[in-house]
Amino acid sequence: MSIALSDTRKFTISRTGLEVHDHLSFEEWSSLAPLLNEAARGVAFVIGDWLLYGLDRFAQSEKGDPRHATSRVRSEDYEAAIHLTGLDRATLQTYAHVSRKVSSSLRNKDLSWEHHKIVAKLPPVDQQYWLKLAAHQLADGQPVSTRRLRRSISSGRLLDTEEVSLPENDKGIENHIPFVNRLVAWWSRMREKGWTNEATSEQRAALKRDLEPIVRIYNEL
Repeated sequence: MSIALSDTRKFTISRTGLEVHDHLSFEEWSSLAPLLNEAARGVAFVIGDWLLYGLDRFAQSEKGDPRHATSRVRSEDYEAAIHLTGLDRATLQTYAHVSRKVSSSLRNKDLSWEHHKIVAKLPPVDQQYWLKLAAHQLADGQPVSTRRLRRSISSGRLLDTEEVSLPENDKGIENHIPFVNRLVAWWSRMREKGWTNEATSEQRAALKRDLEPIVRIYNEL
């Protein structure tokens, strides 16, 4: 059961909490839960998308031309949003950045905004891969924490929980494992897309030439 608009007179929601003005039935009280959950989980994307629309639609460049979608905006263009939302510039910039980089078609409602923030630095094809992988793990009852996702992306493969609990490798020591893992993950994605079945003989030959340095390293061992 969802709460009708008139029922909202029974309570108000503010930055300091929920205030109930009249008795709620059990159905009314329980139906608030999914609404609150959706609001909490989606607010960062909602604000980010709202901000981008305003920046792209209404913000003016120094020449007075309407601003079109860009990867960056001038800091002064945030002033109106800061005034309207009461949020600080850094928070708004982060929300806008993630909304800009992770398109709505790639977002997964079952994952947190923080998961999307982690993959925002990746190309869309890699965003899709990691978000889909995390969603599948969640569906299987094995949720991927943001820390695990971040370290898995750095390693090029999904780390198990035991590996994540280990301290990270000394940054000052060259380690080949992350590079190998990324190459293996890349090849796995290529196979999933059907490249091995669709590639021409010329494409296969070109890829083999590109991989020859790895074969040489292997033969030198």
